[in-house]
Amino acid sequence: MKPWMIVVILGAAAIVYALMLPKRQVDKSSSDKDNMVQEVEATLEHYMADIERENEELVELISQMKQETASRQLAQQEQLTEMRQRLLLLEQQSLQYEARLHAAEQGSHQTASVLLSQAQETAAAQMSILHQEEPLVEEVLPETKEPSIRERYPELFELYAHGKSVDGIAKVIGMQSGEVQLILQLAKQEGSL
Repeated sequence: MKPWMIVVILGAAAIVYALMLPKRQVDKSSSDKDNMVQEVEATLEHYMADIERENEELVELISQMKQETASRQLAQQEQLTEMRQRLLLLEQQSLQYEARLHAAEQGSHQTASVLLSQAQETAAAQMSILHQEEPLVEEVLPETKEPSIRERYPELFELYAHGKSVDGIAKVIGMQSGEVQLILQLAKQEGSL
């Protein structure tokens, strides 16, 4: 039920009640009735004006809330669009970095294999020289045992034993990953790994 209908019903009820009251004074009754009707009408008009003013305030408040909600939704949509763009950019950068990392790993494997083959050639050349000059070395120098690779790089092999990657070991020790791979491969050839 609307507020104005309630006011009208209350006014009508008040008028009916006033008419049903016994007449106290005959000469004042008509003037009292007129005064009472005027007072009821004035009260009803005042009440209706208050209700209308409150309704206008509510309508204005609701329209402001709608505008604020619309502006918030627009701002959120803009933020969402910006976040999606950033996400796409980050995904593209991630793919580029992964491609670079993969290329670098392949390059380091190739470098390590080249270094290993060079080291093997150098070691073979030194071994052939040592075999040729072996009698002189024995006469001049007493037999000294060279420390194994595992003894020369204990921290490297400790990290390798704990399951660290070649790159992780290289970062901790401060070597190139190709050097770490070379040392590990030499240790395998030596049999100490």
